[in-house]
Amino acid sequence: MKLSFSKSDLNHAIQTVQSSVPSKSTLPILSNFLLEVTKGTKESGERVCLSATDLEIAIRCTVKAEILKEGKITIPAKKFGDLVREMPEGKEIEVSTNDGKRIELKCGKVRAVLMSLSPEDFPTIPEFPQGKSFELDKAGFREMVKKTSFAVSTDETRYVLNGIFFGANAGELKMVATDGRRLAYISKNGAEKTLNSSVIIPTKAVGELLRLIALEGSEGEDKIRIAPFENQISFRWIQNGEEITLVSRVVDGTFPNYEQVIPKTKEIELKVKTSEILSAVKRAALFAQDRGGSVRLSLSKKTLKVSANAHGIGEEEEELEVNYSGPNFEIAFNPAFLLDTLKNNDAPEIQFEFSTPLNPGLVRPSDNDRYLCVLMPMRLQ
Repeated sequence: MKLSFSKSDLNHAIQTVQSSVPSKSTLPILSNFLLEVTKGTKESGERVCLSATDLEIAIRCTVKAEILKEGKITIPAKKFGDLVREMPEGKEIEVSTNDGKRIELKCGKVRAVLMSLSPEDFPTIPEFPQGKSFELDKAGFREMVKKTSFAVSTDETRYVLNGIFFGANAGELKMVATDGRRLAYISKNGAEKTLNSSVIIPTKAVGELLRLIALEGSEGEDKIRIAPFENQISFRWIQNGEEITLVSRVVDGTFPNYEQVIPKTKEIELKVKTSEILSAVKRAALFAQDRGGSVRLSLSKKTLKVSANAHGIGEEEEELEVNYSGPNFEIAFNPAFLLDTLKNNDAPEIQFEFSTPLNPGLVRPSDNDRYLCVLMPMRLQ
């Protein structure tokens, strides 16, 4: 194999895939990238791909290169990334091997040699199942992931909650995440009418999607193809002219019945400007940082009081003018959970819906019932 790259193109590909290289592994081959020339479409011809995997998630990225000789090799990931980053600017980097055991890098007057492992030992990364995939707007998909991922559980004993539920049925897409104390739900139209599938996308894959999918791209880069297939889910999209594929195992298990958690009735409805309530909660949260601390929302005629106090620190409260004429009402929430919910609502106005101080509260954009968050309250003290 013999290939020639621009430093920026090669460095970008390395940054794309390197997070799926495990920091520790009993399999030495997993500490390597796989660099290979593969067959593309009739239009694209041969292409150069850089891949990495930790057996739970795999990322493959095409990279622009001049193909001087075909083949495939594995390269020690960390050392290769460090070397490429330190190579001289503005010069081509030539990567070659004659026996598959030693890789030679040349860049101007710089020459380096790295030892390699057999590419035959590198785990097989499944090809993207084009025929079993569907297409979505990339920015819309990323928004769905971002607006639910903050509610994913980090408790590994409740493994079915360690990811986002992703379901498609009759043209509607749904994403749900919960950790048992809060829940985030969002739905959109856009899936194919015949599609009926549901999986739990694991936390690591969720993080990689948020990292890799840019909100803005050049023309023709605004779509993502998704393929939930057997025990895995695959994503493929074009970014900066290169094709990126992410393959992940799905969480094995049944996601809880989230619909029964979403309140169906309300006694109190309140609309507040998002910027005002977010600022007030941020200030109050400074006084609720102790374990078990809470931010209290107190409603009276035309007034919403946001307050918190911390033993040995002090207290803080402020009043917001609101359009409310119902009975006096108080409820308290975990400050971090409330802040996460407010930060992920980009509507100018937020709507709160409450029934009692002990029942879950619902928070959603005032002009959109397809995105909502449910918060379990804390006991008033």
